[in-house]
Amino acid sequence: MFIQPASTWSAAVSAISSRVRLDHPEGLAAANVAASENLADRTNISQAARDLLAAETKAAGNPAASTAVFDTNQGAMTLDIDAYFQPPPGGFAELPPLMMPSANNIKALTDHVSARMPGFLASHGIPEAPASVSYDRNGALQLPADYPYAKEFKAALVGDPVMARSMQTAAALSSVHVEMQKSLPFHEEYSAANSAADAAKVVAKYAWLFADSRPSASITLNFSADGRLSVSADGEPISWAAG
Repeated sequence: MFIQPASTWSAAVSAISSRVRLDHPEGLAAANVAASENLADRTNISQAARDLLAAETKAAGNPAASTAVFDTNQGAMTLDIDAYFQPPPGGFAELPPLMMPSANNIKALTDHVSARMPGFLASHGIPEAPASVSYDRNGALQLPADYPYAKEFKAALVGDPVMARSMQTAAALSSVHVEMQKSLPFHEEYSAANSAADAAKVVAKYAWLFADSRPSASITLNFSADGRLSVSADGEPISWAAG
C-alpha cells in the first residue's frame, strides 16, 4: 500500500475546491489553508491517546514487534504492520484505515524497518544494506550506483512485500509531512490576516507554494551499517520524534 504524496495533498485540496473560488490567488490560498487544516486535524492525535491505546494493547497480550499505535483517518489505532501491508487472500472486504502523515507514524515505520532489516538481509544472504534508498516519481526503487548487491536487494523486496511497502510508505508519508511543514508559516500568516489586502500580501509572499512547477523535497531513506533507518529531505537529516 504505497501512499503517493502528491495524491494525498491533491485529494485534500480537491475536496475543498468545490466550496471556494479558485479563479484568483486568494481562493487558491483558501483551498490550501483548508487542506492543510484538514490534514493537520487528522494528524494531531494527542500523545496521551496514543499512550493509552498502547497500554491497552500491551495489557491485552499483543505486544508483537510488528504492532504499533498509528494515527489514522479513524483516529489512533493499533495496527499490525505485517497484516496491514499484506492483503488477505481475496483482498480486503473493506479498505483499511488510512495512515496519516504524522511524525508518530513515520517513526513507527522507521523503527519497524530498522528492527526487521538485519534479519531481512541475513535471510537473503545480503552482506549489507544499501547506504541509501529513494523512489522516483513513479515509485520505482532507486539504489546507489556503487551498491554491489542491488540485484539481490531488489529481488528480496519482491519476495517480501511487507518490507517493500513499509519502506515506500515511510518515504511517502515523510514527503507529505515535509511539504506540510513548509506551508505552516503561510497558514499562520494567512489565518491572521485582518483584511483582503493583508491576505493578498501573504499570498504574494508565498506565491511559490502555489506554483505548479514547485518541486517537492527529495526524500531519502538512509541505512547504517547495521540496518538502522533514518530519513533525510534534500540531504538534511530529519528527526521523527513522536509527539
